[in-house]
Amino acid sequence: MKVIYIGSTVPFSGKGLITLGIGKYFLEKKLKVGYFKPLGTTPYRVETDIITDRLAYFIYQSLGLKDDLSYISPVLLDYELMVKAVRGEIGELMSEVKKTFEVIAPRKDMVIIGGSETVWQGTFLGISGIDIIRALNAQLILVDKYTGTSFLDNITEIKKILKEDFRGIILNCIKEEQRPDITELIVPWLEKREIPVLGLIPYDSFLSAVKVSELNEKLGGQLLSGYQGANNFVQNYLVGGMEVDKFTEYLRNSLNPGVIVGGDRADIQLVAIEEGVKCLILTGNLIPNNIILSKADQKNVPIILVGDDTYTVAQKVRDIAARVSLKEKEKEERGLALTQKYLDFKRLEQVLL
Repeated sequence: MKVIYIGSTVPFSGKGLITLGIGKYFLEKKLKVGYFKPLGTTPYRVETDIITDRLAYFIYQSLGLKDDLSYISPVLLDYELMVKAVRGEIGELMSEVKKTFEVIAPRKDMVIIGGSETVWQGTFLGISGIDIIRALNAQLILVDKYTGTSFLDNITEIKKILKEDFRGIILNCIKEEQRPDITELIVPWLEKREIPVLGLIPYDSFLSAVKVSELNEKLGGQLLSGYQGANNFVQNYLVGGMEVDKFTEYLRNSLNPGVIVGGDRADIQLVAIEEGVKCLILTGNLIPNNIILSKADQKNVPIILVGDDTYTVAQKVRDIAARVSLKEKEKEERGLALTQKYLDFKRLEQVLL
């Protein structure tokens, strides 16, 4: 039986998408696949008495697995657990991880273990990715973004710790300006250190797109108009703090943009609506005038009203967009198409001992 841990050294590297792609590949080859995520970070109630990790549940469903749901994410890292841990009020947690593995693993050809945000997360609990790989004799497939010298440091450290259990790396979200350095410098550097490169996946802004309805929910906003556009996907964001002419130029060069703007900037709001933006996010809790609301309804442009200032909202939106969510079917299909095209599955099979 093969045991794979899919981890990363930086948060939001796209591990969920890669996990899904690898799982589907081996299921299509008629292997019996098990999956669990030892340390969940986004608690999600799926049945009356079961709370698990949201991403783990999504992958479990998408792979069509049948194992007991209560074991899919045995430890959930929330504020309460953190407090208990620092007070010394919790016991040893690796036993919970091992128990889950013993439930999931029987009669499986492969068990895929979903990593938490990074391979270091959970160290203070005794269940970091490194701890789990060692405890379960797993092999690490790393999914990472290239971040310059910090990437080189992280990879060097992981290789030093895990040695031959570090079986390969998939570089994800590669932007065009990064590609020359990655192909000419980074890939040879990795291969020289006996770290097989299993895929170079290009950046796709649609995978970080967020539905207007989800933006509204996560920002704690109020939807004022354009309700029929609540299912719009927003791929890019502009802050409307500039002169109208300059703003219009930027807007026309943006793909499926949302605009974050002060509630008192009616000039920017009108231009954005006329240009057909995917949504307006009005800051400062300033309700726009009736002309703006009417125009937005006519053009099906949702307006989200929030109380925070523009800078704070822009930061929140950036964080929301960084957490790639695959719960929409369109994004799942687009992401899986990327994995099928750019992952070297044959080499992946070869490196898994």
